[in-house]
Amino acid sequence: MKKLVVVGSGMSAMKVVDEILKIDPTMYQITIIGAETVLPYNRIMLSPVLSGEKTFDEIKTHDEDYFAQNNISFKPGCEVTTVNRKAKTVTLECDKGETESLHYDRLVLCTGSTPFILPLPGKELEGVVSFRDIYDVEYMKANAKRGKKVAVIGTGLLGLEAANGLNELGFDVTVIGNMDSIMNMQLDPSSGGLLQKVLEEKNIKFKLGAITTVINGSDKVESIEFEDGSTMTTDMVVMSVGIVPNDALANEIGLQTNRGIVVNDTMMTSDPAIYSVGECIKHRGMSYGLVAPLFEQARVCAEQVCEVSHHMYTGSDISTKLKVSGVDVFSAGEFDNADDEVMCSKDHALNTRKRLSIRDNKLVGAVLFGDSTDGLFYFDLIKKQTDITDMRKTLLFGDIGIDAASAGAAGVEKMADDEQVCGCMGVTKGDIVSAVAGGCDSFEAVQEQTGCATGCGGCGSVAKQIFSFVSGAELITKETLCDCSEHSTEEVREYVRALNSVKTIDEVRSEMGFTSSCEVCGAAINYYLSSQFNDEYEHNDAERPHNEMMHANKQRDGTYSIVPQMQGGLTTPAELKALAEIAVKYEVPTVKVTGGQRIDLLGIPKENLNDMWEEIAAAGMESGYAYGKATRTCKSCVGTDHCMMGTQDSMGLSVKMEDAVWSHFMPHKFKMGVSGCPRNCAEATIKDFGVICTEKGYEIHVAGACGIRTKACLKDRFFETEAAVVEYLKAFVQLYRLEANYLERVMHFEERVGLDYIQSQLDTSEKIKKWANALPKTIKNPWLTTDHRASA
Repeated sequence: MKKLVVVGSGMSAMKVVDEILKIDPTMYQITIIGAETVLPYNRIMLSPVLSGEKTFDEIKTHDEDYFAQNNISFKPGCEVTTVNRKAKTVTLECDKGETESLHYDRLVLCTGSTPFILPLPGKELEGVVSFRDIYDVEYMKANAKRGKKVAVIGTGLLGLEAANGLNELGFDVTVIGNMDSIMNMQLDPSSGGLLQKVLEEKNIKFKLGAITTVINGSDKVESIEFEDGSTMTTDMVVMSVGIVPNDALANEIGLQTNRGIVVNDTMMTSDPAIYSVGECIKHRGMSYGLVAPLFEQARVCAEQVCEVSHHMYTGSDISTKLKVSGVDVFSAGEFDNADDEVMCSKDHALNTRKRLSIRDNKLVGAVLFGDSTDGLFYFDLIKKQTDITDMRKTLLFGDIGIDAASAGAAGVEKMADDEQVCGCMGVTKGDIVSAVAGGCDSFEAVQEQTGCATGCGGCGSVAKQIFSFVSGAELITKETLCDCSEHSTEEVREYVRALNSVKTIDEVRSEMGFTSSCEVCGAAINYYLSSQFNDEYEHNDAERPHNEMMHANKQRDGTYSIVPQMQGGLTTPAELKALAEIAVKYEVPTVKVTGGQRIDLLGIPKENLNDMWEEIAAAGMESGYAYGKATRTCKSCVGTDHCMMGTQDSMGLSVKMEDAVWSHFMPHKFKMGVSGCPRNCAEATIKDFGVICTEKGYEIHVAGACGIRTKACLKDRFFETEAAVVEYLKAFVQLYRLEANYLERVMHFEERVGLDYIQSQLDTSEKIKKWANALPKTIKNPWLTTDHRASA
């Protein structure tokens, strides 16, 4: 039996071994030499280990049984000191000082890469670490202490993953980058800005456009300095600014190198008995750091070593499909050429964005944020250099050449079996096909066998499409509340409804088996407990969305806007004077009248928020809740007081409606409107709850919306008096508060349960009175503190 020695035990090395065993498991006696003292593991999954979401055992890729069953000699904690190419021997030294010489017929170098450490004064201090292996993770976890400050230098994927994990551990994290946007190699600036906003809402800070010059400290890190002279105190510095191919061994033994081990299309080095794969190589002038190309290289290498060549490696078309901090991200091709045409769309409600770059009527780049469903379609157009002239008008909508029901199946049918689906675990379409053919009759079984969609989760939708297509099974999936739990929002709601006493959010998570915590489940459980127990429940400020914590809306440039309440759009000269004086005092750059008939003060620095709210409160005004899941102000026309067409006192009714339901914690924003006549100047028929005044009384309209999707209200019923309108509003709000899901607008609530159901719950005066009386008459304001200061 021939001898194969593999230097390295990382993902590319183990993929070479896996592929060799598939081709001919008896051809070689295999020895694997690993520099680390642990079993092989998935380096991509270090961030979940850092944050505590996974254990090291869960990210191991090969165990002792694997080596025993395949008669593989695994030597961890060993270093190759010399290679005698003429004699074909490898000499290694292990942890205990023992040396050993091994003969090889074929040698595969998978020496990977080393983290690039910026050559800064102080880089050798205690507390300066990289984020590259399990030892780095163990060091960070051992030094974790809530509130301890850490600076992460680097805004690429690894840097952000490190920041997210450290943040979950309780560190006070600041990410530092010399560019003006994050993940600039994969995302255009606008998409990077959206991702930055998501991370900032988790309390991760950013200092961009900053060049670090010095790391200060005596024995350990104390602070860092920047080129502009500013400083920042920190207890730890994590460097994640790139990698360098590890070609040191190849250099020592005389192989051709050029900032990497030079290989040809068969993965052969300048020595025909030695092959190389992974981040350590240079192929056609390129080095690769993503899993997909490394695994392509591994397959070619395995075929060459087993002397059954079917493929050549000519380079990789790169696409990146990831889930970063819970957000789907996809990018492929070029997106930074200023001369390219650009198509762009954004859905503010779903926080998704598409950006397509076009050159000579061909798609050359695609960046998808928040929804990567169309990634394969766009990547195929880029690779094939397809002329998009005929589909240009619909290109932003994805693949609409086939009906929606068959779109997924058609997309995965066109995929080659060797096309990678899961970057975290290196799973191809063929792996999923083989798993199904081998008896996996559920997607969960496919996950268990292949590991697909068990990492970041970004490949889940495509992997499920492949499973359904291959198995013929209709995949039934349950929409979970968030990634922390297998429970749907309805199941969480029902659990809270069944509680006999008040629980905390963490108690609910623990009792329902949540595996982690996030803003999504925190805000939802917070709402469900609040609406169930009202004043008995102490509202959890720490689990609120960022804007609610800040008591203001964060803007694109990092400043904030605040909107005082003006009932029915009404104000007084004294209030206007007070707002004007405050705006002048704090140098507010923009003052705008909103579509909801309020005044918006924009461009406010974070440090001015508390003082401004204090002065606004002193002037007799409070928040208009423009930032909260709450009842907003009621828009109105001037009605009979001033308009010749007015039939009722629309301004007076709007004030009464606001007073009736003001400041209640709601599933979503709740907009109201009152128009004094059927001409509808207040646009009441596109509100969550609208009133059209007539000579005889008041028409009630519900479940409208005006935004990305505009929907006219459904005409509900008619009342003759203002008192009846106000009582019905209170009943309707309470029904919505208790039966809608968190973040479900009235429009979507009505579409889920039906107007008939809503009317059946409120079809008699007795039922209306019962629901109206159930609305808490007093409720602790969930956003304002007692001194009207922002709670952040």
